[in-house]
Amino acid sequence: MLYIGNFSYKDANDTKDNFVLLPTVVSAQSPEEALEKLAVMFQETRRSSDLLDGAKEIYLDSLTELEEAPEDGLLVQWQKIVPAVDGLCSITAALPDIDIESDDVNVYDLREGGAEGDDLELEDLLDDEDVDAEAVPEDPFLEF
Repeated sequence: MLYIGNFSYKDANDTKDNFVLLPTVVSAQSPEEALEKLAVMFQETRRSSDLLDGAKEIYLDSLTELEEAPEDGLLVQWQKIVPAVDGLCSITAALPDIDIESDDVNVYDLREGGAEGDDLELEDLLDDEDVDAEAVPEDPFLEF
């Protein structure tokens, strides 16, 4: 399976309000394996370059599973950054353009107000039965 992960973070090295968007892709047998591979990739990127120097917390916006690469174009994620009272706000929709009740595509969206579809259980993602599902949108995927 192909997994497209959409991640974001606020660059702590920038004094202005900001979001950094990190679309990723990986081949894996399961969503859990995909997230493990992507976590390793971010950690290696952080060690080997200054690209993620301002990243203190990286958030998972959505994870899309594709059985195979689509022949036609596919809008994987729509995201809009708007001003908010306390900085910036991100409005995100995974697979906004299609009926996601397909056997070829699944979206695992862990943010509040995200796409409808097959939600991946947090316990499956994090291997921790004590994780509170309501807390996920606030918890980072990865911290440095």
